[in-house]
Amino acid sequence: MGRRDALASRTRTDLLAAAKRLFAERGYLDTKITDIAAAAGRAVGSFYTHFTDKEQLLAVLRGELGEPAARAAGDDPIGEYVTACWTALRTHRPTAIALLQSAIAAAPASGRFRTELTSWTTPLRRQLEHRRDRGEPLPGDPELVAAAVGAMLAGLNHALPTDDGTVADTVRNLVLHGLSGSGP
Repeated sequence: MGRRDALASRTRTDLLAAAKRLFAERGYLDTKITDIAAAAGRAVGSFYTHFTDKEQLLAVLRGELGEPAARAAGDDPIGEYVTACWTALRTHRPTAIALLQSAIAAAPASGRFRTELTSWTTPLRRQLEHRRDRGEPLPGDPELVAAAVGAMLAGLNHALPTDDGTVADTVRNLVLHGLSGSGP
């Protein structure tokens, strides 16, 4: 890699890091491209050399998230998925919050928020479908239940600046036992 390529790579890395910092502090909607460039110590033109807009930068950050618990192997696949999803949300909190804010800000008719929820919760939906197919009762359609869990986790990630370690278990218990709180 030549000097020019190394500088371009460093600039891109600095812009992504600055965006994550600002998304964590201000949120996605209140962060401007000029803010990201300034926080990275770069000119605004440098931003546009690497990204066409803030949405493209967010798409790059989204690519860093990966798929949480696509295959749970233990005795409690729903619990494992909820825990893995929560861990991923907390690990990548600035990006997850930016994705949530961006999806919610899109026009309701666009279906973007639903598409995001459906995408984020595919592994959970599959587990719920498997339970339904075995004849286990579910509170509703697996896609809707999975989307509700995803919305709950995303909302809690946005709302809770710190985690006392109980969120994943609380959501897992809510999914498995509903509001009755009955145990297994």
